[in-house]
Amino acid sequence: MSELQNLPCCIEGLDEILGGFRTPSTILVAGTAGVGKTTMALQMLSNAAKNGEKVLYIPLTTETSERFEKLQSVFPFLFENVSIHPLSRQAAEKDPLSMLIEMGNVITSENPDRIVIDPITPMGFGFVEQERRRFFYTLDSMLKESNALVLLTAELLEEQIHGSVVSHLTDGIIYLSKENSGYHTAHKMRVIKMLGLDLQKRGVSTARDYSYDVSSEGFVVYPRLVSSKVDGVAETKIRSGIENLDLMLYGGIIAGSSMLVAGEPGSGKSVFAWNFMMEGLINGENGVIVSYGERPEQIIREAAKFSWDMQKYVDSGQLRFIHSNPEEIHPAEHAIRLKELIDELGITRIVLDGLVNLEITFPDDIKLRGYLLSLTNYLNSMGVSSVFTTELDPQTGRIMSNDASFIMDTVITLTQILCSNEFKRYLRILKSKGSRHGLIMREYTISDTGIKLQCDVLP
Repeated sequence: MSELQNLPCCIEGLDEILGGFRTPSTILVAGTAGVGKTTMALQMLSNAAKNGEKVLYIPLTTETSERFEKLQSVFPFLFENVSIHPLSRQAAEKDPLSMLIEMGNVITSENPDRIVIDPITPMGFGFVEQERRRFFYTLDSMLKESNALVLLTAELLEEQIHGSVVSHLTDGIIYLSKENSGYHTAHKMRVIKMLGLDLQKRGVSTARDYSYDVSSEGFVVYPRLVSSKVDGVAETKIRSGIENLDLMLYGGIIAGSSMLVAGEPGSGKSVFAWNFMMEGLINGENGVIVSYGERPEQIIREAAKFSWDMQKYVDSGQLRFIHSNPEEIHPAEHAIRLKELIDELGITRIVLDGLVNLEITFPDDIKLRGYLLSLTNYLNSMGVSSVFTTELDPQTGRIMSNDASFIMDTVITLTQILCSNEFKRYLRILKSKGSRHGLIMREYTISDTGIKLQCDVLP
């Protein structure tokens, strides 16, 4: 028997989770219709073929061979060197043994490094259970003789997997599913088992759901953010960019900490966040602004009203933007893009403007809390200082992002109070973890140079 070798998964994000596929082995990808099993399989084969591997795609279908010659119009990423040999779905159901011989001849002729059979479920459908098991044992022996990495897709619910004979013959099982999540459909991948995973990675990989995206552009998985261990790093403070706020914070913001700024409409939440970002940019730091409503060009234009030339820092590469329509937000994708920018550019300041827009994409508060904890812990471990903005209910004074207020290191509220027919703005620091802070509300103004806090001395 050949020794197990390690092959790249050839699917973006999956190598980080699994560390590659072991070969020869057989992997089952299960799920209901429409979750992306075929797209995942073709993405793997295309990328592997681009890397010089011989790959074979065997669809069980009612379509003609001519129809499959046009697959590239459906899957633009499909590489021309993917060898495609469709087999009759009716034959797979009614005469699987003849089809098995035909499949064996194709595999022997092609001698591929990777094989996909899509789907495996119809095979032997007309057999009684005992005969069907015997058929799949024969199929398994034939696939093992190919010494290839084999991926089988199956139309199965998760609770049906362990009752299927195929699951007992495979070395790995991946389950794909989708559910409604706020304004979009959330795709989830679960690794039920996988041959050859080291013990440490196995404990992480098989105990979590991973978000993935599937479209005509292909299939991508989003690994979880993993926080680095911080050993005895001395706390340093950085300037907030808000005049006199550093005085209230007894020297500034703790580097690598997270801050939630909650304010009523028109209270200057975004201006506060831009103040914070510009302070870093002016002093040579790199930053990212994540926005959901305003587009980058709108933000640059609005910031110019305060004499802040963001475009200059975009052109120099110091400032990047991540923007999404609120109805198309993919939180996991944003997290991975942030990670890539932090790794690539050494980002030290991040602004996430409009947290409530992100929250509507989560089906429940538990998942939202888990996401925010993961994100803030990662940023902290990388020494990245962050400001998140959210809404404050003007009627009740309640912070709309309640979970976030418990997670963030510092929480600041911006309110507007009617005094003698004139609205005045007040800033209050509700908490600042790990640092002393002023407790009295302080009046502030929004001028043509940003936010100015009226606080000369602390009580």
